[in-house]
Amino acid sequence: MSLIVLGLAGCGDDGSGDSGGGSESTSTATGGQGGQGGAGAATTGAGAGPGSSTTTGVTSTSSGEPGSTTATTTTAATTGTGGGGSVSCGYPAAYENGSITFYTLDMGSTEVNCSYQITGRNPDIVAHVPFAGGQYFAAMNTQDYDAAGMCGACVEVSRDDGRKVQAMVVDQCPIATNPKCVRGHIDLSKNAFLQIGAEREGYLGTTNGGAAGKISWKYIPCPTTAPVTFRLKDPTNRYWNEIIVEGHAHPIEKVEVEINGTWQTAMRQSYNYFVVGDGNMGSPPYHVRATDINGSAVEAMLDLKAGDQPAGAQLPACN
Repeated sequence: MSLIVLGLAGCGDDGSGDSGGGSESTSTATGGQGGQGGAGAATTGAGAGPGSSTTTGVTSTSSGEPGSTTATTTTAATTGTGGGGSVSCGYPAAYENGSITFYTLDMGSTEVNCSYQITGRNPDIVAHVPFAGGQYFAAMNTQDYDAAGMCGACVEVSRDDGRKVQAMVVDQCPIATNPKCVRGHIDLSKNAFLQIGAEREGYLGTTNGGAAGKISWKYIPCPTTAPVTFRLKDPTNRYWNEIIVEGHAHPIEKVEVEINGTWQTAMRQSYNYFVVGDGNMGSPPYHVRATDINGSAVEAMLDLKAGDQPAGAQLPACN
């Protein structure tokens, strides 16, 4: 039976900016019906300071604090399927007035909200993260998380003293339970945070509520050259399934499945899996196509089996 996890991920904190211990959140699950239903992840975010909180079944669309840089999407060029030369990057705008906190998976995370696999704890490691052997990852604030639209995006975070760190978005930091998680805020894994700040500092970004340091950040291509991979949610069920895309150089905009000769667009879930209609994609193998934020696409034929299944290529570079 599939599980439907109702909790959303994120960093719970009281917004005080005190340094010290982090917060925790939990996931809430109920049984699926007839083999349907998706598994969402619920993680915790830490942020520096006491005052943990959890969230269940809540999606926030808070606009964040006044003065935050508004992210806007640019028009991207469209290319053919996989590989090829570079195209224009269609990334959201950079934040000059951002903020960061940190969290660890032991603060309550059973999964990350983007549904990537946790492969290690202490140190915390998430699959497909291309930085520091999977240790430098991030929980994005609710607004910039964009209902899982930024799952797998890579960011470069800079401090005004010149220190920088790169990380991949694998999680959500929910404004519904954490007042720090305004637009422009990122909850970094602890080891990523320590590259540009001390544990005692806890909450950085003076122009976005932090107690010290000025923080800016921007989206960057993920430094991966291996093929994009796909994974089925239920590797034994030929009548219902969902698909996750992993290991992509740029955020994924759309997933399609060819059913009876027609490409059908899948609906992205808040936990980053894609489902077509009622989840019945016909008989395997499944012909799937993923299109990134730049308009480039890769395709693959998926067997009904567990584990990563590679596409024929990585997505093209962008500039």
